Amino acid sequence: MIRGMAILMLTIAGALPLAPARAADATIAIEGITGSLLDNAHAHLAAITLACDAPPWRADSALAQARRAVGKALAALGYYRPEIASQLNRDKSCWRIRLDVKAGKPVRITALKLDLAGPGRHDAGLRAIIDDSGLATGQVLDQGRYSALKQRLEAYAHEHGYFDARFAEHRILVDPTTHGASIALALDTGPRYAFGRTQLDIHALDPALVSGFLTYRPGEPYNANAVIESQSALVASGYFDSVRLQTLSRERAHGEVPMRLTTTPARRYQLLTGAGYSTDTGPTLKLDFRNRRVNRAGHRYALNLQLARIQSQATARYEIPLANPRTDWLTLEAGYQYQNTLTAQNRTWKLAATRTHLLSDGWLRRLSLEYLNENSTIAGETLSGHFLIPGIGFSRTVADAPVYPQRGWSADARLSGAARGVVATESFVQTRLSVHTITPLLGGRVFARAALGATAVQDINALPATLRFFAGGARSVRGYAYQSLGPTDSQGVVVGGRYLAVGSLEFDHHLAGQFYWAMFYDAGNAFDNWPFTLRRGAGVGLRWHSPLGPIRLDIATPLNPPPGASRFVIQVSMGPEL
Repeated sequence: MIRGMAILMLTIAGALPLAPARAADATIAIEGITGSLLDNAHAHLAAITLACDAPPWRADSALAQARRAVGKALAALGYYRPEIASQLNRDKSCWRIRLDVKAGKPVRITALKLDLAGPGRHDAGLRAIIDDSGLATGQVLDQGRYSALKQRLEAYAHEHGYFDARFAEHRILVDPTTHGASIALALDTGPRYAFGRTQLDIHALDPALVSGFLTYRPGEPYNANAVIESQSALVASGYFDSVRLQTLSRERAHGEVPMRLTTTPARRYQLLTGAGYSTDTGPTLKLDFRNRRVNRAGHRYALNLQLARIQSQATARYEIPLANPRTDWLTLEAGYQYQNTLTAQNRTWKLAATRTHLLSDGWLRRLSLEYLNENSTIAGETLSGHFLIPGIGFSRTVADAPVYPQRGWSADARLSGAARGVVATESFVQTRLSVHTITPLLGGRVFARAALGATAVQDINALPATLRFFAGGARSVRGYAYQSLGPTDSQGVVVGGRYLAVGSLEFDHHLAGQFYWAMFYDAGNAFDNWPFTLRRGAGVGLRWHSPLGPIRLDIATPLNPPPGASRFVIQVSMGPEL
């Protein structure tokens, strides 16, 4: 049955006439004008087509259309009396149109009146648009600039709550005989409306929580940017699958415009699995379970498990939005980590509370209190310690794209410490700073990064491994194994140091498809005293811009390795570029 229907359909399809191929189009050549006049003429002619096999009457019609189009194009730029000579010819294969144009004397602006009226007449934004109109007396008339000015005034008025704005006067009077033009444009702004009540169409969350993501308040002057920022904050919150924040301008009354927020809640539970590989940690398996809406107050938690040959960890995190959920939240965290590197083996239990605040300039400030209990084995020596560590940190990322930016930077700074006798086995103060930048150069990108660290402590050997500094690895000094650089004991075993200084320069360039080649130079070390040995590495690499993010393959050579080090190292890493 199916086979028979297929044969019938093919038979019918074969019997249908094929659509004829479209004939080529005639050419329209313009002589006598250049620059913006020629560009505008071509733009007006774009809609006119003449097939090579068109009959003569159609060719005559196309010629007339072309003459009118060029006339309109020149008039829009102030040339109202051009002389246009035209020719219509046909060779063996196609029609050819030629237009010889003399633009003539341009019309200039002889009178100009640009005015604002109404309650918004002193609005600095509207005034700036008027001042930047590009229109002036004595100037050749450009109707495009006039139209652009009208559009900018209308857009600004609507975006800033002047919903009753109208042009009380808008005209261009042209006298072709005197080659003069008079322009009058007056905008009556009407009142500026304020934000009214926001109608909330939500069910899964407390309205007070959702309102906290709105960057405007009732009674404030309307501003479309505040609407966009509010919608972006709601989307970024992770509570919703869809967000629609509408300005109900048709329902405005009594100086206020109501708003309506409609949302679709995100699924409460989310389970994510993943796998990765890095030469620093080996093959990695990840499991992430999240409850994105524990209650109507917006609490949420996440359970994370990471298994790897060198570093494994389990973490439970509970997040509580505070009075301003857009900028403030509290995170409670408990976790366990096991790490077994070439230099140390450690088991760490952690409890932490972190208050995060988004500052007005875009920086994230973190105030934390962390309890750390760690058992470490470094160079065969076992060390146990516990620390109550208060800390403060600041971080920010700025980029022109969320993934694979061409330009951007990130910075992360942290200061922390503990006092012996205050739930701590040793006193110390430690600071860490890391900076990454990306800059376009020669069709590629230059990556620069630096990591600095310093610890004030009486005896660095009294601190566990996670509070010491190590260098080396795919995200540190390439050409050296993960955490293989730092001060050594009498047996030459790396034990970690008080200080850290690492820097890197890298250039990448497109190779083919989603692949890029790179070359790099890294230098740095962990150390206890000045001066110190600056270990250096250099090499080349391949980058794959995968759907999951950048994957890096590097072949690095240590330039001044310690005795017994490899002559070159192949290193693989994944992760964000900033």
